[in-house]
Amino acid sequence: MRPETLKKLDMSWPAAVMAAKAGALCFRGRRRDPRPLIVRPGGMGDLILLCIAIEDLGRDPREFFWFIERRSAVWARRLGLHFACHDDGPIAQHLKLAGRFGLVINSEQRFGLSQASAALACGHGAKLVCFHTNLAARFAHVCVPYDPDAAHEAVSFRNLLAAALDLPDRRAVEPPARKRKWPGTGSPIVGLSGLQSESRAFSDEQWARFIQARLGRSPFRIASSETDRPVARRLALRFPEQAEVFEGPFHALCDAIACAEEVLTVDGGFLHIASYYGVPVTGLFTSGRDRKWAALGQGSVALLRQDLPCRPCTWFGQTPPCPHAFACKEIPL
Repeated sequence: MRPETLKKLDMSWPAAVMAAKAGALCFRGRRRDPRPLIVRPGGMGDLILLCIAIEDLGRDPREFFWFIERRSAVWARRLGLHFACHDDGPIAQHLKLAGRFGLVINSEQRFGLSQASAALACGHGAKLVCFHTNLAARFAHVCVPYDPDAAHEAVSFRNLLAAALDLPDRRAVEPPARKRKWPGTGSPIVGLSGLQSESRAFSDEQWARFIQARLGRSPFRIASSETDRPVARRLALRFPEQAEVFEGPFHALCDAIACAEEVLTVDGGFLHIASYYGVPVTGLFTSGRDRKWAALGQGSVALLRQDLPCRPCTWFGQTPPCPHAFACKEIPL
């Protein structure tokens, strides 16, 4: 089931949570899984930041079981996480988890349907922890404060996990600065992303201007999804003998990012992958909240319009219709 469909169905969360709680009673005799379960129904960026938060607490993401979206599975495999995808046959996947866990952490910030998945997974005497902004937060045993405006998401996830794991109160205020995991021996990478989002769909001319201003005459590689590959190839033609289009699989892309000198990209998945590996990023922010999603690699910078009273407008990951033709996309350099 597509994420957009789940969002439209989210109004049904009260009935879904009640049904899940009743259903969990039927499975509480199952053998308990000793690992905590993390329910992460959102995209790969949140999954990466959760892994960063776990490592910042001195734990290993592989100590947990993850219930994620299929589109995030490539990152889970990259890190060797134990996981199931809730949209890979939803009924069968939910039944596999039902009543199996003693600690369930729902990391979804808003949508209440995620709480149904979390409640169904709870075994006898289980503890369910979530953010207080989740629409179904009242069904949790522990609710953790969440700032949807200014707090970096890695900080919010760290506080959620610390509360769930009963760690000493070390509530973070600033996001952790990430040191490089691999030496920066590779060429800079331009990560094309956001082209299907009206607020982040820069034109070829805009991308060329950003590249010229940031990278000058240095050789670089352009990475993109397969869908955006035609744009990457057109852009490479503007920089003959300077640009190379990266066309390898996801694991090779992660390797390339990890050893890149720097990354130039928009607020999105490329930025978060670079953050995990501590690679400095020049992040292009339009409607998104730069303080919440800023790159974490040492030396990273955010480029954005600071003269617009309407910016940022994205709220809980949703960008409303814009009456200003997305003036925030005209980023000065």
